[in-house]
Amino acid sequence: MTLPTLRTERLVLRALRPQDAPAITVALNHYEISKWLAMVPYPYTLADAEWFINETIAGRAQARLAWRDDDLIGTFGVDDSLGYWLVPDTWGQGYATEAAAAVVADHFATTDDDVITSSHFVENTASRKVLKKLGFVDVGPNLHHSRSRDADVPGRDMELTRARWQAHKNG
Repeated sequence: MTLPTLRTERLVLRALRPQDAPAITVALNHYEISKWLAMVPYPYTLADAEWFINETIAGRAQARLAWRDDDLIGTFGVDDSLGYWLVPDTWGQGYATEAAAAVVADHFATTDDDVITSSHFVENTASRKVLKKLGFVDVGPNLHHSRSRDADVPGRDMELTRARWQAHKNG
């Protein structure tokens, strides 16, 4: 199943394609990104990107690449939970909230799910702020293994209900 392309004011979010592997590899091969993600290794290789693309094409992962003009700036998706990353030079400019809001809206519009979960490492206050802006609430602690750090890292679980999303976007 190919995900539909989403457009926001500044971004295009589209399905991954095999030819995206080199761009994903370059964009995600930063420890400043991978240290905030549980599943992403560092260094990030072309084989890692190809595996991720194949998982999305096979329907085992749902993710979209976020493009600002011709620049790949990150990935956003909802599988078991909302996950995302952005390249460091885009941090603090509202792109994460903008792209995540589009993905959340699409997810609630196209599924019967009443709850989306997400999580963040405790140290990642920027990600916590993004999730709170979207209406997510903290539901408790977690401990995730970080591949890039090769360590268990304390985090917080968050959730967003369909009702809270509707009230948040309308209010």
